[in-house]
Amino acid sequence: MLWLLLPVLLLVYLLYRARRPKVRPWAGVWLWQRGRRRRFRPRLDLRLLLLLLAAALMVLALEDPPLGPSPMVFVVDASASMAAREGARTRLDLAKERLLPLLERAPEAVLVRAGETPQAFGPAPGVALRGRLLEMEAGDREADLEAAIALGRRLLRAPVVVATDGPAPPGVEGYIGVGTPQENLGIVAVAQGFLALGNSASRPLAARVEVAGEVREVRVPPRGFARLEGLPPSFSARLLNGGALDLDDEAAFGLRRLGVDYPPLPALERLFRLLGAAPGAEVRVRIGVPEGAPERPTLYLAPTGGPPTPVLLTAPHPLLEGVALLGEKLPPPPRPPAPWQALAEGEEGAGLLYFTEKGLYLPPLEAVQERPLFPLLVYNFLKPYREVRSGLLSPGETLLPTPEASFLPRNPGGAGRFLALLAALVLLLEVLLFRPRGQPAPEG
Repeated sequence: MLWLLLPVLLLVYLLYRARRPKVRPWAGVWLWQRGRRRRFRPRLDLRLLLLLLAAALMVLALEDPPLGPSPMVFVVDASASMAAREGARTRLDLAKERLLPLLERAPEAVLVRAGETPQAFGPAPGVALRGRLLEMEAGDREADLEAAIALGRRLLRAPVVVATDGPAPPGVEGYIGVGTPQENLGIVAVAQGFLALGNSASRPLAARVEVAGEVREVRVPPRGFARLEGLPPSFSARLLNGGALDLDDEAAFGLRRLGVDYPPLPALERLFRLLGAAPGAEVRVRIGVPEGAPERPTLYLAPTGGPPTPVLLTAPHPLLEGVALLGEKLPPPPRPPAPWQALAEGEEGAGLLYFTEKGLYLPPLEAVQERPLFPLLVYNFLKPYREVRSGLLSPGETLLPTPEASFLPRNPGGAGRFLALLAALVLLLEVLLFRPRGQPAPEG
């Protein structure tokens, strides 16, 4: 609405001049000519000034400007990609530079660091949170922006501004996108004997990886991934030509010896000695029916089972990797409660194997201890707990997200009604001072 200000003021001025009576000489030509010869002295036209002021106030009232800075919630992406270099600075440095003036102006603010686990500071005056913003560092494997926004809204009911190098989260009032397309290579996954590489560039790049003192070269497709196989079972790797992000240039993989707490039965002792486990409490083995989801990794062996039935259906799951179950006859164990789910089923949907998070439930030991499937199932169950990985290993961060166009929240109005009232008072003053003679003053 501010574009109306100049046209409205000009219109008021022209209408006022058009309605003003012309000045005519009244004391004779000689006096009029004498007055013209006198030096021109401009006089302040108070009536015109009041009309222009009232018009300007009405235009500003239509704009409805805010009474002052409003409280704000600021969410800062602290994932690893925010540490990517943009010239001499990082993406996080750019976000801090753009957020700092907004934070310092806020009379009350909440500052949330959005990492794998959100961390909030405030509510407090924005100036008091300046140090918290400047000391933030990026490096998390991901940024849970949704949880960070929800945390900020719980602490302060105010517009939310998110600074990130990814797309704008839905439902936020403000968004500051930082970063430009950059070329980056990084290690995104490691496992026994292999690693995977990612490429954020729009063209193929050749990655040079040092493993066990040997440099290997792999061609990585644009915005894609490539595998490097034939590595030792345990290894550490270093990327020699990473790119914009340094956090994904190194990774390692290894296997550790697990501590297992199991009943002193000969079949179990042989099995865990074969698997290289040691006595301990990291993984438990129990004979019994599960009563719910286990708190730590637990292998259950049913105390009893029904008549053996052939396996007719299996669920796709890493626990069954390399395990041939179809056609095997297994006794159905007692059915466990939720959240346990059937991993293999027999006739009429009878569950034969069950799994849940941190849990595996098998038929009785005497029914499976001599079968090849038993050590394979136990090996697959222990595998995630034996593997040790280090490094960023986050494909989404290695590919470096691309931001969208930024936008800021529209400050809520509030001054419009006061400006309109002030304009009315100015017009009333103009009427009182310049009303036509002989007319009574308007009644209040």
